[in-house]
Amino acid sequence: MAGYKRDRDENMGQKADAAVRSLALIRASGSTARVLNLAIVYDRCNGEPEHQEQPFFRNAALNRALVLKHVVKPEEQHLLQSRRLNTTKIVFPYSTRELELGGRSLLFHERRFERVLRDFYDVNDGQKFEADLAALRVLDALPSFDPFLIRERLRQNGFEPARCYFDLSPADITRMHMFVAREIEQLVGLAYSNGGSAARDLSQRLADKLMSDATAEPLEPLRVTLRLSPEEYGEGVFAWKGFLYYKWAVESLLPRLAVFHQEMLTARVSGADERLRLEIARMRARILDMANQAAQHVQSALTEYGVAFASLVDGNAADFRGFLLRAPSLFIPVGEAIGVLEHIECVWRFRFPPGAPRVFSAEDALELYADFEATLDAMVCLAENGEDQYL
Repeated sequence: MAGYKRDRDENMGQKADAAVRSLALIRASGSTARVLNLAIVYDRCNGEPEHQEQPFFRNAALNRALVLKHVVKPEEQHLLQSRRLNTTKIVFPYSTRELELGGRSLLFHERRFERVLRDFYDVNDGQKFEADLAALRVLDALPSFDPFLIRERLRQNGFEPARCYFDLSPADITRMHMFVAREIEQLVGLAYSNGGSAARDLSQRLADKLMSDATAEPLEPLRVTLRLSPEEYGEGVFAWKGFLYYKWAVESLLPRLAVFHQEMLTARVSGADERLRLEIARMRARILDMANQAAQHVQSALTEYGVAFASLVDGNAADFRGFLLRAPSLFIPVGEAIGVLEHIECVWRFRFPPGAPRVFSAEDALELYADFEATLDAMVCLAENGEDQYL
């Protein structure tokens, strides 16, 4: 990045970046729905054949970076090609093992983005640069970085990085563990009709195996029961994890959406004439209606999963097998809907922290609501063709 004077060190001392929070904490949590942590994948998988043969990005520095969904701060607006409320941020850490040392950052929509990014590539790396730039455009268009949504959207655009890039983070696995164990306990109950500690212990062990990378061999009886080939089983377990992840995410999202809905209805706008008040009211009503539709699509997909899983619990493996094989096609509409709803709630909470007065100017309201409308309009599950395909 020679000549790039505005390196903007992401040092987590007094110059802490509110969007990144702490690179050390990001390392502890791995990837989240707002952070794609390629540094931790590099440390964990570098040297493995699939990591070398199917990299996420062709450029080595970019393939060890952190990619984040970033709320643009007022002092950053002048760097961008046009005014935006959010963008994609790339952090190139000085050390993948010691993220607390900081790194250099770059915003996707900066005026000099392509020129600065090209400095990472050799002069003859034109094809690698164009391929990585195309993959970055796919990431920037996504509302979140949940691994299931990323994988399907990349595959749709001709990119197939190695499976290791799409593992759930250790922190997410830890948070999901009890939830998954409760889900699996329904299956274990078939073997332990009286339930009790034996069933709970087995559920915990099966949850560990299902959520870990080493799922194929320990759960071989399940593969046989579902009549899946080893390759189909790998994809099927990935799909099962996806819907467990979405079901778990929705448990915490829906209560927060209810709060967002109420706060949005009661937020006050100052400095608006009658025309602006009517326009803001129209936008608000449309946003809440589309958010409700998106939540209903998610609930419908989770209900479909629930019906298929109940069939497995009842001894009908065929229905669950069929669901797992087609589940990846649902990742885009479901993942995008959850990601968009998470994004809207997160941006609202960033703008109005708990306890803060919910009052903003007409100009700010129009900008925020326009961003919400555009984000919701882009969802596959609400698009005219996408809705027919999904339903």
